[in-house]
Amino acid sequence: MSRHSVVGLHLDAAVVTHVLDPRQQARREDFGRSIDESGIDFLILGGDHKNEVEPRIDATVAATVLARHTSTVGLVVAGAVVRDHPFNLARRLGSLDHGSHGRAGWLIGSGPVNAAVDAVSVVRKLWESWPGDSIVDDAERGIFADSERIVHIDHSGIFSVSGPLNVPEPPQRKPPVFWHPATEAEQVAARRTADAVILPDEDSVRRYRAHFDPDAARDQALLIDLQWTPGSIPPATEADGVIVRGFTATDLPALLDAVRRDPSLHDPRPTLRDRLGLQTAETVLSGGRSAFPVS
Repeated sequence: MSRHSVVGLHLDAAVVTHVLDPRQQARREDFGRSIDESGIDFLILGGDHKNEVEPRIDATVAATVLARHTSTVGLVVAGAVVRDHPFNLARRLGSLDHGSHGRAGWLIGSGPVNAAVDAVSVVRKLWESWPGDSIVDDAERGIFADSERIVHIDHSGIFSVSGPLNVPEPPQRKPPVFWHPATEAEQVAARRTADAVILPDEDSVRRYRAHFDPDAARDQALLIDLQWTPGSIPPATEADGVIVRGFTATDLPALLDAVRRDPSLHDPRPTLRDRLGLQTAETVLSGGRSAFPVS
């Protein structure tokens, strides 16, 4: 899958609260329409959770609401394994991917590196535990799914999870995993685990690409974290794209004008994996014991 230069926006809690004000239905509709028309590739929600000082809208809830008011933009939800169990993350993100028709993503939050890596493994296995093509929906025979194909994952690591997940396989099979590494250990883990890695600047991108790691993931998007400056336009980058942060609700119209693509250049590809230029996700679960054996 070829890549184009992707653009994501990091919505902080104040912007999300403004956009999703329950008293302002028209504001949500206008925001969704403006985002889709701009050609933005994805939004990140909940990524500032570690700086939380006041109650805020849950990131998954916010993404679910925005999925109703958008049709093309990806919706990346932050979730830290110190706060959310992998089973719950798999269920919530899988449900969001179904509800958004393949536009969900997961930003790994702060926490112990080994736990984060293990959680990603658990979540990806759980997403495969109920194969999407096992749903036959045969009304005449009264069969909804070939239940024998739904399997346990029997994962034993930092987390012990049997499964299966109670949500069918997501439309993307594996919604992309984003990681914004803050330490060298996190960068090593992200290199081997994530689908999209967020780095601070161009030099970091060059160093990342220059380092050979035989255990690295074979397919990754590299994104630069970019602080918004009013009146500026995101510069050309050697990375696969940028994520813009640090703007207010008042800045949104000017920001969307600055990053707007010509409609003829809008990416028609439907899923977030496609928009990031990622290949079809590999199978990680095989030979699991059936959760509902027929005999």
